[in-house]
Amino acid sequence: MVTRASSGPLVRATLLLGLLLASPWLRAELAAHVDRQVIDENDVIVLELRFGGQTRGDDFGRGDFGFDRLEDDFVILNQQRAHQLTLIQGRPHAVSSWSLTLQPKRRGALTIPSFSIEDQRTEPIIITVTEPTDQARQEMARMVFMETDVSSSEVWVQEQITYRVRLYYSENAVLFGELPPMPRFEEAVVEPMGGASNHMEVRDGERYLVIKRRYALIPQRSGTLELPPESFVGAVRLSTPDGAVRRRNLRLASDGHRIDVRPQPDAWPADTPWLPARNLTLDDAFDPTPTRFRQGEPVNRVLTLQAQGLAASSLPELNLGSAAGVRKYPESPVLDEDRRGDRFIATRIQAATLIAQVVDFIELPEISVLWWDLDTDTIRRAVIPARRFPVAPSTLPQALPDPEAANGRARIEATDSRPETPVGEIRPWPAMTLIAILLWVGAALYALWLFRQRHRQPLSTIPPPPHAAAERKALLAACSANDATKARAVLDRWLRACGGRGDTLLQRARPESRASLRPLLDELDQALYSPTAASTWNGSALARWVKHYDRGTHSRRPRPAALPELYAPNR
Repeated sequence: MVTRASSGPLVRATLLLGLLLASPWLRAELAAHVDRQVIDENDVIVLELRFGGQTRGDDFGRGDFGFDRLEDDFVILNQQRAHQLTLIQGRPHAVSSWSLTLQPKRRGALTIPSFSIEDQRTEPIIITVTEPTDQARQEMARMVFMETDVSSSEVWVQEQITYRVRLYYSENAVLFGELPPMPRFEEAVVEPMGGASNHMEVRDGERYLVIKRRYALIPQRSGTLELPPESFVGAVRLSTPDGAVRRRNLRLASDGHRIDVRPQPDAWPADTPWLPARNLTLDDAFDPTPTRFRQGEPVNRVLTLQAQGLAASSLPELNLGSAAGVRKYPESPVLDEDRRGDRFIATRIQAATLIAQVVDFIELPEISVLWWDLDTDTIRRAVIPARRFPVAPSTLPQALPDPEAANGRARIEATDSRPETPVGEIRPWPAMTLIAILLWVGAALYALWLFRQRHRQPLSTIPPPPHAAAERKALLAACSANDATKARAVLDRWLRACGGRGDTLLQRARPESRASLRPLLDELDQALYSPTAASTWNGSALARWVKHYDRGTHSRRPRPAALPELYAPNR
């Protein structure tokens, strides 16, 4: 007869041995697996590698694999690496893991090669890539699709093209991923026209959310400009009719475009810079207004050249010409670009100071700009006609003659390119000095006030940790926006930052607050996992709980410690 007392030690020893053998943390072990081995060509897979075992301190983090071998059959879309070091029975054990998102390059049987570290080696994994079924392709096409278009397929060289990228997805779906980056071409200049915009659109009776980006393309060479297809890789999450939530990886591609870029027309003068534009205007203005020229006194002239459909760098320099009896001091030009609809508005501003040297008449020459009208495909000329102005004697006081110069000293004529400072001009240095003194005094008073305010803070108030305050602010913002997903994630981090050490949200909360938090968590989880409740979740109740919880956390007087902690954590 076998008694229970005699079998107890044997059972316990057997269980202990089984736990030791089953634990991958206690021996060196390398493993590789994928989430699926059969996918269609529009899908992606996730490869995970894990190496865990007993290790020395200097071995932690070892095991860098040559993942470039995967690029024969796959595109590596994402790669993440993580490490974990734990103590088991007083001995260090390390676990390193790698997670890679792979996109197949073709159909058929693709191989994930073997990986090795030390004496461990994984087995190769065969991935079968199939053609999507017609049903799967139609279902995906109704759910998510991408389109691109251009404003014109035939343009002149250096004429602006508007290139639009639009991503459509069903209003019942949740989309994960990033839009493709800004395209780059060697034969064209690309400029973004603002950020991404969002709107709602109805297609074939279905409502879609649309993310749109616009770019301005300016071809720099004639010929054919090839715009390759845009691609999007991400995932979509849908709720099935039975209430389940399903997430599917996806890969989209748009159509490409061919642009015929025509060279300069034969009628364009060979010695003139090529300038294709729309609505080009050339204007000038004078200061003072009305314009009065007096001998030796400055007059400012500002020329403004503006055009649609080209970059500001394409606008030509403005030749002010020369006029007898006038000194000219041009300033550096100012270039600016704005947007009106789908077109650039380019502006070039050229200013100059004019000083008449004679009491008579001066004549400013004609200024013109030759340009190609893209609306009519004709040569046009923007002109500011020649202008004739009378010059009156100067109103400035005349300086007294220098007796030494009258006695025969050589007269030195100033050759500085800058105009002399007019009499009566206010010099900026005294005013700038006064402003600097006032700013310095203001800064000192503000620093003194801030110092006094800080020292008046009651000793019974302990400010929350900076990271806890940031998480609390983010949580209240999520509640105000009724964003259930963000509120659930930030609530966990905020309670942990406030000192919670439990494994769940309820354990991180203080005991007296758990009862009131439980129904709020139930309501929040129901909003997250029920597609009908997500849009109706109201975060006001959770916000009130956060404010009440926070009021009791940071208003207690700290109990003075007898001695400071030996290993106090960094704050």
